[in-house]
Amino acid sequence: MNDEMKLLRLTKENDNFRKIIKTQQNTINRLIDYFILGIRNSETQK
Repeated sequence: MNDEMKLLRLTKENDNFRKIIKTQQNTINRLIDYFILGIRNSETQK
C-alpha cells in the first residue's frame, strides 16, 4: 500500500512538472516572438 501511495504522489508531481514546463515553454516562445517582431518592426521603421 505504501508503494502505491508513493507511485501516486510521484505521478502527480510528474504531471505538475509537465504543466510547469509547458507554461515556461509557452512563455519563452512568446518572448521570442515579441523580440523578433520588435526587431522586424524597428528595421521597417528605419
